[in-house]
Amino acid sequence: METNEIIALVSGANRGIGLAIAAGLARRKGVNVLLGCRDLDRGKTASLPLLAEGLRVRPVQLDATDEASVSSLAHFIENEYGRLDALVNNAGIGLDYDPSLSVVERIQKTLDVNVVGALRLTEAMVPLLAKSTRPRIVNVSSELSSFGLRADPDWAYRDFRLPTYAASKAALNSLTLSYAQQLKDKGFKVNAICPGYTATEATNFAGTRTPEQAAVIAVKFALLDNEGPNGIFVNEVQELPW
Repeated sequence: METNEIIALVSGANRGIGLAIAAGLARRKGVNVLLGCRDLDRGKTASLPLLAEGLRVRPVQLDATDEASVSSLAHFIENEYGRLDALVNNAGIGLDYDPSLSVVERIQKTLDVNVVGALRLTEAMVPLLAKSTRPRIVNVSSELSSFGLRADPDWAYRDFRLPTYAASKAALNSLTLSYAQQLKDKGFKVNAICPGYTATEATNFAGTRTPEQAAVIAVKFALLDNEGPNGIFVNEVQELPW
């Protein structure tokens, strides 16, 4: 391992925005990307075009809802690389339109991935990030979580009805602020980003943006320099209200 390379981990990286973030990071000079995937075989398949491109990517098994999976990956990263430089908490689900689940079941399952899973992974990786000279945490959120935007009668997505998904991302935003404050004295930059309404399986390809467009802001914040912001919520255009 080169001493000046950047080791990045992206969760939910075998498809959609996560895969695009992993590819975007790997295309930057000196970045080595771990593709966190619940199904390692799918991760291996997804990584083939990137490997053919000559990019430094490596699929790894990661289920953020499974303590054993997260712990095993942390030990692997420590043994293989000795540190982590950037963590992108991208893995997420939205179940508001699942007719097989009650509202309570929807929010329980959604929080388990989008909030508890992100917290579990962050807690496991903070000791490895603390060994970096430029530790970065990027939480992939959504403008649907913004109380400020939802209070605006002219907001473009005011009529969207995704209550459990929006609540989970608001909780993730709160964790972002907490970690940003707790870790700032150790040189961490912890931020939430909004990739925008993106055409992926998660949106039934109804979004207006490509995964590659959505990934730009996540890549930028994963690679922030030491003068970059800490504890903000942002899309590629502007800072967003919490």
